[in-house]
Amino acid sequence: MTDSAARMLRHYASAELRDAYLPGLIATDLAALRQGTQWMTERTGGSDVGASTTVARRGPDGQWRLWGDKWFTSVANAEVALTLARPEGAPAGTRGLGMFLVPKHLPDGSKNAWVINRLKDKLGSRSMATGEVTYAGAHAWVVGELGSGFKQMMEMVNGSRLSNAMRAAGLMRRGLLESLVHARQRVAFGRPLIELPLLRSNLLGMLLDVEAAASVILNGAALLDRRDAGSAEARPLARVWTPLAKYWITLRARDVTAEAMNVRGGNGYVEEWVNPRLLRDAYLGAIWEGSANVVALDVQRAILKGRGLEALAAFVTERLARVAEPAAKPWVDLVKAGLESVAGQAAGWATQPAAERELQARPVADTLYHLLAGSLLLAEGQLLREQGSGYRKLLAAGLYLERWLEPRGPASPPFTARQIDWLEAMAEWRTIDVSSLADVRS
Repeated sequence: MTDSAARMLRHYASAELRDAYLPGLIATDLAALRQGTQWMTERTGGSDVGASTTVARRGPDGQWRLWGDKWFTSVANAEVALTLARPEGAPAGTRGLGMFLVPKHLPDGSKNAWVINRLKDKLGSRSMATGEVTYAGAHAWVVGELGSGFKQMMEMVNGSRLSNAMRAAGLMRRGLLESLVHARQRVAFGRPLIELPLLRSNLLGMLLDVEAAASVILNGAALLDRRDAGSAEARPLARVWTPLAKYWITLRARDVTAEAMNVRGGNGYVEEWVNPRLLRDAYLGAIWEGSANVVALDVQRAILKGRGLEALAAFVTERLARVAEPAAKPWVDLVKAGLESVAGQAAGWATQPAAERELQARPVADTLYHLLAGSLLLAEGQLLREQGSGYRKLLAAGLYLERWLEPRGPASPPFTARQIDWLEAMAEWRTIDVSSLADVRS
């Protein structure tokens, strides 16, 4: 959240505000670093932001002051909070909201007029303080245009959504690592667990999801850098990329960390091990910065009201054009067919009843995520092959796409016995030859 707050100040704050608060938010010296955050959620909920009741009043001295309550304040101990409030006389809904900077301490060093009423007793993410805050005439400064607060806040949310997805991917990777180490050492039924076919299938699925998530997130971070540098192409792509990443990776982190607990068995349910914390912490991601339904609908809005689908399709198509390996052509064609299918489906949204359209939001978001992740894995696999690193990444791309996009019977396993034989080679990043690619479609 600190980096997202810094981005907002860099782009929208006055020179005076930037000079006062930006250096602390971007400091690399821990003694000088100041934590930033964003507070939107009120008792009415976090999704219906337009129902916000926090009021901003401007005094005779020109100073804005805030009155109201924020119900979920992540990083409650932050020194700088960006928040939404409605100036007196402003219209209802999101268009009437302004973005304000509310510091913990005023320029003279005195405490600002807001209090933490209590800290939330949360399921997980307990190392981050989340509180309930009351503004009681807190001094605040406008960031950007007074009537554009919600629009600016959504930019901030999109940045922190990518961080949220990165957090989820880290939890997934830790769960995978714990599972691999345990499965190699734990002996049952006369052999290590990692030799058991069903468990090998579980581990391979976890590995592929972790690898795809890392690719989506790291490429997404590079995309945000291009957007911030002024790239016209990056803006509509980032608008759909970040909610896609946040939507699917945070949901999948729940499943992967739960599977990691299953791998460890009874010990995985005991607090002396890391698994309970991983699972608890994973559950926050799919709620934070928008629940799964809200974020899937945001993806749909990016397609309907922006150029989200066109931008994503152009990016995916460009990545597919890099893939020259003949053995990978079936997966390239699979992604192309998926893009065409989603484009045809989305073409009818403008004339469909809202209820019918909304019901398609999550299936479309699922599919678009896999198309994006698959295209990235394929392009990276091609590059690694050209650099002499073998076919491991192309194998991962093929297995991933076959698992998530290839139609299967209702009782079909996700992998074949031959495919799970590649688990150790993939987990240890060994060089894999081209013959392995034929195993994916067997």
